[in-house]
Amino acid sequence: MIKFLMKTFQTFPSETNFENWEVFNHDIYLKNTDDKKKEIRRATCLARYNIEKDKKYSWMENYFLRNINPLLLKDKTLLDLGSFTGGRLTAWFENYKLKKVYGLDINPIFKIAADEFAIEKKINAEFKTGVGEELPYEDNSFDFIVSTDTFEHVQDLKNTMNECFRVLKPNGMLLAVFPQFHQPFESHLNFVTKLPCLHWFFNSKKISEKYYEILSERGEAAKWYNGEKYNLEKWEKLPTLNGTTIRKFEKILKNNSWSNIKWIKKPILSDGRRSKKFYFKVLSLLFYPLIYIKYLDELFMGRICVICKK
Repeated sequence: MIKFLMKTFQTFPSETNFENWEVFNHDIYLKNTDDKKKEIRRATCLARYNIEKDKKYSWMENYFLRNINPLLLKDKTLLDLGSFTGGRLTAWFENYKLKKVYGLDINPIFKIAADEFAIEKKINAEFKTGVGEELPYEDNSFDFIVSTDTFEHVQDLKNTMNECFRVLKPNGMLLAVFPQFHQPFESHLNFVTKLPCLHWFFNSKKISEKYYEILSERGEAAKWYNGEKYNLEKWEKLPTLNGTTIRKFEKILKNNSWSNIKWIKKPILSDGRRSKKFYFKVLSLLFYPLIYIKYLDELFMGRICVICKK
């Protein structure tokens, strides 16, 4: 039944969607000339850079800067935790006149692309390879940490939050946004299916089994986004997802000494490009009251979004 539903609403990723890091596993990158590889690395930077420069769709503008004064960023240091190839961070440096920006992500190829783009844009930036559970920075290093759609992927979110607290300066701020596990559209199965809400009705392990079965059936054509992985790790609830819910994240926040915790609540379908479509706007308005009801917020809130002060 699960597999039938997934295949009925089947999707296939495009190797020219440069917002997907998996493009670096495709022959379009691996078997190309050095110049073409550099061009593709730059395209991944531009994909997110352009979104942030167009403030209508900017993550920083739409989630955070409606709740804090943008002038607070001027001449400050900022770490982007989960910076990918640095396009978003580069735009923030330019937009808000930051003193210096830092980016961290797990893949060395991201750092190469980010370094190249920072040199091109002549910004004061430093990129490193690492993980959130063990940040390679001294205590009290940053005025701001920003993390967008990353916390759902870390293996140990509690340790990651402890590390964020450690490396922030006194009175520094963490700005974090990421989808909670029961969010209907962010199950990260979109390389296989566009059907939402599967994890509301079926066991996560079974969904994952069928997900990897479909990828396996696609053979060589899917190798670049398959990852050659067929089982969940112990920390995973769905492929690459740690299963963090709103309630779990509330408990994690209580375990630190964060102050002035501000929750920014938006219903599903109210953010991103789809929010500009009239029928999605209407639906999001209908969902709005539900995000203030405990447990229903797990289903109808667009993302966990918090601003925390050390």
